[in-house]
Amino acid sequence: MHRVGALGVTYPDNYCDTLIAKYEKDGVPYPHILSILGEPRIRGHFFYAQALRRTGPFLDYGCGTGDNIRQLLRDGFPREQITGFDLTWESLNLGFDLYRDWDAIQDLFVVNGTFPFGKGMFDTIYSGSVIHVISEGAELEKYLKNAGNALRPGGVFFGSTLGIKDGESCEPDELGPPRVMPLEEICRYLEAAGFTRPVLVARPHEAHRPGDTKCVFELYTKKPLEK
Repeated sequence: MHRVGALGVTYPDNYCDTLIAKYEKDGVPYPHILSILGEPRIRGHFFYAQALRRTGPFLDYGCGTGDNIRQLLRDGFPREQITGFDLTWESLNLGFDLYRDWDAIQDLFVVNGTFPFGKGMFDTIYSGSVIHVISEGAELEKYLKNAGNALRPGGVFFGSTLGIKDGESCEPDELGPPRVMPLEEICRYLEAAGFTRPVLVARPHEAHRPGDTKCVFELYTKKPLEK
C-alpha cells in the first residue's frame, strides 16, 4: 500500500485492516505479486520505450493485477488501444482494491476461461511473469500459439519470465514457480510457436535460498511478415 500510495492513491481510515482481513480469508493467488505491486516491471523492460511508440492495439496477456496496464496509461499510451486479459478476476480484484480505480479502468479488462481473441487483432502483446507459471508443456505451447495467432504479421511479443542462464530446467520447489527454463529452451518454445529467433536479456533475480541460480529473462520477438 505504501508503494501504491506513492503513485497518488489515497486510502480511508482502517482500509489496510479491511484488506488484510479480506485476503487472509480469500488468499492471494500468486503471493509474489505483493512484492512487486506498485513497481510495474514493464517500465524497466529494454523494449518498453519502443513499445510506447507503437500505439496500435496492445494486449497484456495474463495481466494479473493490472499494474502494467496502469503504467501504460500513466505513460500516455492510447487508452482505446489497451486490453488486459486474464483467466480469472482474483489478481485483478486485488489490484482494484489497492488502486481503488474500478470505475475508471475496469472496461479495459477481459476475463474469460479461454482465450477469446481472433486472428491478427493486436500489434503488440506483453507477457509479464506468465511463462514460468505454466507447468504443462502443452499449455505453454497453446499460450504461445494464441499469442502468435492474435498478433498481426510483424507484430511484437515481449515480456519476462524467470529462467536460468545455463543447464537444464529447474525442478519446482516450494519457493519457486513450476517452470524455470534455460535460455535455449525458451527460444525453442518461441520459435516452435512461429516467432522469430528471440532476443533474451538476463536480469538479476532476488535469490530466495542458497544456491538459487535463477535470473529474470526479458524477451523480445516478432511474428514474421507474411510472404
